Amino acid sequence: MYLEKIEINGFKSFAHKAVLEFKPGITAIVGPNGSGKSNCADAIRWVLGEQSIKLLRGKKSEDVIFSGSDKKARLGMAEVSLYFRNDQDEANLGLGEICLTRRLYRNGESEYLINKQKARLLDIQMLLAKAGVAHTSYAIIGQGMIDAFLLASKEDRKEFFEEASGVKPLRIKREQTLSKLELTEDNLATAKVQLGEIEPHLNSLTRQVKKLQQRVVLEKEWQELSFKYYGSLWSAIDVEYKKVHQKIVEVDGSEKEALAKLTHWQNELAQLTKDNVSGELINDLSIKYQEILATKMSLNEKIMSWRLKQAENHDGSIKKESSLPFTLGQEINALTEKLKIQFANLKQAHFNNNSSEFEKIFATSEGLLSHINQLLTPYFKKNDSVVSKKNLPDDKLKDYERTMAQIDQEIKDVQDKIKNQNLKAKEERALIWQAQENYQQAQKTLNEITNSITNQRLELVRLETKREDLAKEIEQELKISVAQIPTNFLTINLSKEEQENIGQQINRLKHQLALIGGIDPAVASEYETVRERHDFLATQTADLLKSMTSLEKLILELDETIKKQFESSFKIIDEEFQKYFRLLFAGGKARLVLVKTENTAENLEIENSGTEVVLPNLTDEQHLESEKIRQRLRSDVYLGVEIEATPPGKKLKSINMLSGGERALTSIALICAIISANPSPFVVLDEVDAALDEANSLRYADILERLAHQSQFIVITHNRASMEKASILYGVTMGADGVSTLLSLEMEHAEKYTNR
Repeated sequence: MYLEKIEINGFKSFAHKAVLEFKPGITAIVGPNGSGKSNCADAIRWVLGEQSIKLLRGKKSEDVIFSGSDKKARLGMAEVSLYFRNDQDEANLGLGEICLTRRLYRNGESEYLINKQKARLLDIQMLLAKAGVAHTSYAIIGQGMIDAFLLASKEDRKEFFEEASGVKPLRIKREQTLSKLELTEDNLATAKVQLGEIEPHLNSLTRQVKKLQQRVVLEKEWQELSFKYYGSLWSAIDVEYKKVHQKIVEVDGSEKEALAKLTHWQNELAQLTKDNVSGELINDLSIKYQEILATKMSLNEKIMSWRLKQAENHDGSIKKESSLPFTLGQEINALTEKLKIQFANLKQAHFNNNSSEFEKIFATSEGLLSHINQLLTPYFKKNDSVVSKKNLPDDKLKDYERTMAQIDQEIKDVQDKIKNQNLKAKEERALIWQAQENYQQAQKTLNEITNSITNQRLELVRLETKREDLAKEIEQELKISVAQIPTNFLTINLSKEEQENIGQQINRLKHQLALIGGIDPAVASEYETVRERHDFLATQTADLLKSMTSLEKLILELDETIKKQFESSFKIIDEEFQKYFRLLFAGGKARLVLVKTENTAENLEIENSGTEVVLPNLTDEQHLESEKIRQRLRSDVYLGVEIEATPPGKKLKSINMLSGGERALTSIALICAIISANPSPFVVLDEVDAALDEANSLRYADILERLAHQSQFIVITHNRASMEKASILYGVTMGADGVSTLLSLEMEHAEKYTNR
């Protein structure tokens, strides 16, 4: 790999596009002071990623853009491109041609390109590190750097030697890994802080969720028991309701039958009552009987009156023969008065058509008459002969007696008729009574059935009310309707003891739910969110710890690789340095000393088994807290590089005591040693030989010619010996407009012209 071409446009004094083409070997760039030839070296350093404006001999970034002159305006952009030929691809870059470009605008915007594609500075640094080229390496030695290198601190020299030993890619990778480790530590600390903040909240939510889960279990158990309890109550009501309804259906048929019987006996009774004439006949006979009795009573009254009158007409003879006792007379008078009263009552009863009262009064009157006749009969018999002797007329009495006999016969006839009618009426009344009794029994049965139906309907109403109350209670307690209760619970049949037991369990569960209290259902969602966040952070923490372990192991592995490669290359460079020092100084002694850190033995011990690095068995917290690990990973095993140089015939303890020429020769010897040990694709030397005399310049030129077979050299010089060794010579001039221009000459062609 070598630098094939460089295009400069707007960079410092190169206002116009300038192209420098190179070939393997030595290319010299010459020109008077101030012409801008060192700007070529600055342009190469700038493209390779130099960020220090001081090293580019400026104060601010826009100083690299052409600032203008009296005759030409300033430019707005600087652009430099380096073209590399990589046919052999020794560094395994996978690219035959490489073009690196850097642009800068006056507004501060800049960009890097690899083969015309935008890239990062890190990409360019990694590419150049693999190729063994970097802006801080020995590949570009600017003005004053040859002396400053020797006077630099041992720490600064170490970076130079790392570049020379080829461990720069590993060093960049180590720095990247260390940055990742530090970033991982920061992320881990942040994750732990977040975990510390989220864990108390998660614990609180966990307790609430456990209560919520417990509440869900209790509610499920409570709901199932409630379904069972209320389902059994509903089932009992439903069963009872069906029984009552079935009874009503059954009784409805009996009611129809009873109503049919009642209608039958009602019609039968109406027919018997309608066809009954015995009552009327008996009533007529009773009236006739009363009339006959009244006639008989009247006739008895007439007979009695006639007899009393006859007794009064014959008072003298009666008194003479037999006189009535005083007491008997008073008794007869009293009975007569009663009889008169009975006659009056008898007439009133006949008038009122009250047969029963009439018969009663008639019987009483007959009794009174019979009693009076019994009292008077003895006296009438005694006086019959007297009366008959005097030829008292008895026709009237016989008429009365015949009439009485007729009346008695009529009475007997009427009584027979009444008796017959009574027998007939009795039979009819028996039928009516039986029909009436059957009617009443049918009415009673119907009433009982009606009352039963009414009671059953009232029971249905009671059950419906009870069911409605139970439905309201279910809605109030369970917050659902009866229709939402699973049907299998609505057919459960439990005893009262089982219902009481379930009721006690429900009350116990309700008490436990009351103790738990109400919990917002959103807690579960919040818990899931917080838990997911916690799990994520915990997983991230574990991953970060694993990543830290891997990064620590990688850093230690890189340290071992860097150490081995650096020590191997450093040993070769030291040998070459001694050789070139003796060559340039024609004797003397020189060596490179590797300075190790003071507390290397106290640092973390590493067990090596081939290339494998075994970390100590540390916990996660120890990985974070072990200061030794942190210091070991952040520090290098080697502190720096010391240079010891003693020219022939001198005894010097420090390189600071060397003269300017001696320091220049020592630096050149070191650079040549590095190039010999680890050749760079190209090397830019900016007036490195400025402090050399003619003899040393010749030796320097011979060494460059010898090393030109290993590396490409671009030499900016005023030295004639260096110019003679170059195959291509570029001249840089600057006109009145302050713009650098190029003149080129190939030495082979120049020799042809000189030979002519």
